[in-house]
Amino acid sequence: MKRAGKKAVRHISRPGSEAYSRIVEVLDKLGGKSLELNLLEELRKRGIDLTLPELRHMLMRLEIRDKVRVLSLDAERKVVELIKREEVEH
Repeated sequence: MKRAGKKAVRHISRPGSEAYSRIVEVLDKLGGKSLELNLLEELRKRGIDLTLPELRHMLMRLEIRDKVRVLSLDAERKVVELIKREEVEH
């Protein structure tokens, strides 16, 4: 853990971490769309213990990679949507 101000930051969200693939997997099992807090709860049920700021950081990285889309419903609630790519025939 590194110290960042007064808060300790865990580094489980490095690229290639199992948590990224688990987020995508859980979203897929939830029908491709979920409220952010419901996703966090489902991940915790499956043994991925994240805080809300850690989840948001990981979702931001997945959003940059065009894996998910995060939409704000209001100040507190966000919807996370899995972006499915159509397979291209060669």
